[in-house]
Amino acid sequence: MKVSIFSQTAWFTDGYHGGVYGHYPQWQARFMVDQLEKHPHWAINLEIEPETWDTVSVMDAKNFKAFQAYFEREGPSGRIEFVNPTWSQPYCYNISGESIIRQFHYGMVKIRQYFPSASFLTYAVEEPCFTSSLPQILQGFGFKYAVLRNPNTCWGGYTSAFGKDLVNWIGPDGTSIPAVPRYAVEELSTESTWQTESWSNSNSFIKKCIANGIQYPVGMCFQDAGWDGGPWHSQYQPTQYTTWTNYFEMIKGEVEPEDWRFSQEDIKPGLVWGAQVLQKIAREVRGSENLLVTAEKMAAMDYLFNGKSWPEKDFAEAWRTLMLAQHHDCWIVPYNGKPGDTWADKVVRWTDATNRIASEKISNIFEGNNSPEYIRVYNTQGTARKEEVTLILPEGLRGRQIEVLDAKDKPVPHQLSEDDNGDFKLFFEASVPGMGYTTYRLKQSDKKLASQKKCNLSPEKLTIETDCYSVIIDPAHGGTITSLIDKKNGNRQLVQKGKYLNDLRGFFYQEEKFHQGSENRAKASVTEEGELFTRIKVENQIAGHNYYQLITFYKKNPRIDFTLHIDWNGQPGIGAYDQSGHYVATDRNKAFYNDGYKLHVQFPFNEIGRKIYKNTPFDVTESQLDNTLYSSWDSIKHNVILNWVDITGQEQDYGVALFSDHTTSYLQSDSLPLGLTVQYAGKALWGRNYKVHGPTEIRYALLPHTSNWERGEVEKASIQWNEPLIARFGSDSPEHQERSILETVGDNLEISSMVVENGHLVVRIYNTSSSKISREVIWNCSVGKIEQIDLKGDPIRELLPVRKVDGRLQTGITIPQFGFTTLRLIDLKVQVAITDK
Repeated sequence: MKVSIFSQTAWFTDGYHGGVYGHYPQWQARFMVDQLEKHPHWAINLEIEPETWDTVSVMDAKNFKAFQAYFEREGPSGRIEFVNPTWSQPYCYNISGESIIRQFHYGMVKIRQYFPSASFLTYAVEEPCFTSSLPQILQGFGFKYAVLRNPNTCWGGYTSAFGKDLVNWIGPDGTSIPAVPRYAVEELSTESTWQTESWSNSNSFIKKCIANGIQYPVGMCFQDAGWDGGPWHSQYQPTQYTTWTNYFEMIKGEVEPEDWRFSQEDIKPGLVWGAQVLQKIAREVRGSENLLVTAEKMAAMDYLFNGKSWPEKDFAEAWRTLMLAQHHDCWIVPYNGKPGDTWADKVVRWTDATNRIASEKISNIFEGNNSPEYIRVYNTQGTARKEEVTLILPEGLRGRQIEVLDAKDKPVPHQLSEDDNGDFKLFFEASVPGMGYTTYRLKQSDKKLASQKKCNLSPEKLTIETDCYSVIIDPAHGGTITSLIDKKNGNRQLVQKGKYLNDLRGFFYQEEKFHQGSENRAKASVTEEGELFTRIKVENQIAGHNYYQLITFYKKNPRIDFTLHIDWNGQPGIGAYDQSGHYVATDRNKAFYNDGYKLHVQFPFNEIGRKIYKNTPFDVTESQLDNTLYSSWDSIKHNVILNWVDITGQEQDYGVALFSDHTTSYLQSDSLPLGLTVQYAGKALWGRNYKVHGPTEIRYALLPHTSNWERGEVEKASIQWNEPLIARFGSDSPEHQERSILETVGDNLEISSMVVENGHLVVRIYNTSSSKISREVIWNCSVGKIEQIDLKGDPIRELLPVRKVDGRLQTGITIPQFGFTTLRLIDLKVQVAITDK
């Protein structure tokens, strides 16, 4: 066995974390230069918000120039390294995969604007900013290494302990990247609730590492920018400071990495799920994510169909404000800041700014086409879709009988509704080709429309019949669903006998009592009923707080949509217990951890099973949890729902997916059915009082399906729920009634992104399945060249399309499970139309 000083030497990765939005004093640049000169053996790893340099280069120009010069001189020798170039240091697991890609892209561009020689080889973070699919994203941007620990800032969670010096972090698509884990012997601190042992190289920690066969033990602490102590002191000696990339290069070939298929459940996030402030942030971010990627695709179609210019600067600004709203501090310290300028306040402004730009770009494609006779419906996915769309009727059409006609002048199913504001909404069933549009025509009559607004109040049980379900809603038990029979699948009863589906339950600690909506008699009414859907309104109260639920059953679509709105009467106390008088940061047990006591919606399904799958950014995870509940910092579990969780049995012959319109937590235990967290109110992180600040409102949905999540097309349905068809009154001419840019042939493909870069169309396609697939993409265009590129924009290979008989191009692509591929189409010209209608 090789014997050297390395068996007794330890290493330490010091550095700074923060930025102009988090924390970054103006003296920081000069301080880093002075300290590096004073301590020639010191090295620093930087995790600084890239936008910081825009401010510092102006406000502290002289010292910043000195830092730039020092970096150009000392960076290549390994004394300064940028280890997290994302725009705002997001947690990653709580946002979309496309958002993560943009975080890296825009951040790297900004850093290189000020540090042209900067390289990005190792990903390392202070907070638990991880997600299972990072290996393919990191590799796509040229990273070679990663660090799977965050030892000095674990307030918001940490990773599982595993392995020794090195692991091969294997992502869901099979991509592998060498990583330093949180060692198997690296325990959580016994003195805090925010550290693991490697936050300082204590004698006991390093000796334990060496005794357990760790040859190159390394500690880590990224100091907050503004800490003025200089190098972080290490108790164990000898310890050498190093950048992360230098450390990896030093031990490469010296130790054999152990393979680790790092699951999403190896991330243990401990945020205040259910707190209204966090709930609103999550909903605002999700809404902006959905709107912005839709707007980019619509603008790309506008560019190709109508010759409009590509609004690069506008989209960069829209992404900037969205990325700031994804900042980890928005999610973990939402109340920090001055009144009116807290992180939560900033998120409202940032997402509003993103939404204004995105909405404008969507509206631009309809510019000048305001004829009330024609409706254009756009599809921003690659597969043809047949779904309900909604738009508000203009003044001249309100109160009139109308028909919606397709290109062959055949009527399509439609429904009119008057809302509480007096606006008439038109709902109709549209069929639209992949990544394109279809045009419909309105035929109106002079006859006045009979009122479409219904309010059939029923004190008895309501029975609803659709093509998919037979449903009973019982006002005597809170307006819950007491029977839900799936007609399409053997008349299967989905509600457990004697239980109440869609019931609210929570522990109100001021009364020291659980309350349930099903304890009270509710009002249930049919508010809308027509060719497309039936909508029920349930009005009830829980613990003296009024709430209503809107439940929409579609005639043909198996998805069931829910809206929950709660009007709070004063400040409730909801959670396991009241910590208002005895919150201690170092206490491992905290009330906000236990979801079983939070207000939640319950779904007691009948004989379906308890196996859970959940989607994550570019991944779907099979849960290994016996239950999701925990009460202490040292037992955090990954109980996060990003877009959906799916419950099924061992045979996986039937399941039900639960969709959420925001990232939050779900719950399930031996004594509790599947549930969605709705509200926590009480003390939480840093002793803050997480209050309610007005009504609570969320959207969720259920999707019963045959087979498992994959064959039941849960991901496809989720994408359609988050990225609906876009309908507007459009062209005043029947010309080009239907057009399409591309069509994906077969299932399991999502168009994650479509943008224009330097005049070329760039399309990212994600394989949503658990298997490697080969599919065809049909392009309704002529093109000079099609390239597969990496996330840096560098070519990987050229794809040779085949021209079909009808003149369209066909390209074969193969994508690994949960992988994505990015294609660049050079000199693309769209055909006039895909059909002659």
